[in-house]
Amino acid sequence: MNLKSGFVRVLAILAFAIAICSSSQAAQPSSTGSGRLVVQRSPAFGSKEFLQLSIDGKVHNIAPGSRYDQPISAGHHVLTVNAPRSQRQPTSMSLTVDPGHTYAFTATRESDQGVSLKRSSRIP
Repeated sequence: MNLKSGFVRVLAILAFAIAICSSSQAAQPSSTGSGRLVVQRSPAFGSKEFLQLSIDGKVHNIAPGSRYDQPISAGHHVLTVNAPRSQRQPTSMSLTVDPGHTYAFTATRESDQGVSLKRSSRIP
């Protein structure tokens, strides 16, 4: 009886350990073929205006109090930022994404009311 309950305990512990290992591996992002792009709004950007982020022509609206944080495929991309109410032309920049790397930017309002992306040293 003691041998049987000890065997069941060992099996239960082993099954639990395997479940933990497999779930932690599944939670890690795949670094093959993609990176991560994070674009946050500067606190001075304003709380009543959307920020438009365009990645290779596909537009994403970033609401006040939120940010863009998504995987991005490896390779060359064009990022464009704009504030819809701005009278200035959108600002564009090129970005070459390496697999497994994170690229963080902060959208800021310029003195001429244009919008620009500045590389962020702090990755959120």
